[in-house]
Amino acid sequence: MKHIGAINAKLIEEAIANQEFLLHYQPQSCLYSGKIVGVEALSRWNSKIQGAIDPSIFINVIENSGIELIAKFHEWVIRTAFKQIVKWREMGIYIPIDINFSTRYLQERECLTLIKSLLQEYNLPPSCFGIEVTESYSITKMPDIQFVLQSLHEMGVKIALDDFCTSYSSLDYLSELSATKIKIDKRFIHRLDAESTQSRNSTGIILESIIDMAVKLGLEVVAEGVETMKQLEQVTLLGFDAYQGYLFSPPIPWYLATTMILNEMNRKPNNFLNHYSSSESFISESFLKLPAITSDICSAAA
Repeated sequence: MKHIGAINAKLIEEAIANQEFLLHYQPQSCLYSGKIVGVEALSRWNSKIQGAIDPSIFINVIENSGIELIAKFHEWVIRTAFKQIVKWREMGIYIPIDINFSTRYLQERECLTLIKSLLQEYNLPPSCFGIEVTESYSITKMPDIQFVLQSLHEMGVKIALDDFCTSYSSLDYLSELSATKIKIDKRFIHRLDAESTQSRNSTGIILESIIDMAVKLGLEVVAEGVETMKQLEQVTLLGFDAYQGYLFSPPIPWYLATTMILNEMNRKPNNFLNHYSSSESFISESFLKLPAITSDICSAAA
């Protein structure tokens, strides 16, 4: 990533209009079946002038801009994800895409109107995608966000609390919002194989308590940022439902994600260790075969 000049709202708005943004997809794997059960859509910006921009930079600018830019950016993300879902469903792929939503936008009731309109426009069922609620901006209109999320939940949209445990509001959000899934932040996952015995043990106890609470509440629990085999073993033993992270797959372009999903669909059920090995092999080989993969997938999607 490089960053030459200051990023502002005007540049982001121009980038949306010039189609400089794109989505990458990070697969999530079930720890029981080893199957890919979803993907998270992550925004990327390849500026024609500055090259690849760090997402944390432009997301922060968007979060602190006017609601007009926030709404415009979210509409672009939803449309792009929905177009991908349509392509995948035409290929026999019915894996949901999780989309990150700012709590600032979810407090606007027009958000619900937009989602309903786009689902109708692309002729998609609500179950085709999920919403990840990020805690980067404080909720000032709790009744409004409760109305939006409860309405989406009743429609069949899964609601995930992202980066869980990193905010003082985590438990408050869990009790107030219509969550169906919690995603444990990678900082906790990484402590599972820390050098400090105290850190490993205390983290394990905390996560055991969270998972026990989630089971009683009927929530799915996903481990974020799994990067080592030790972390994978620990989240499996602790009883997580699924995981994502660089150990399984980094965020990848749509054509690589498509090939990975199709390969997994044609694979016999396997244990998670062999599943990790096969996904690692796929990622390594795929980056060496990008031209051929792109040609094959584009032909299939045409």
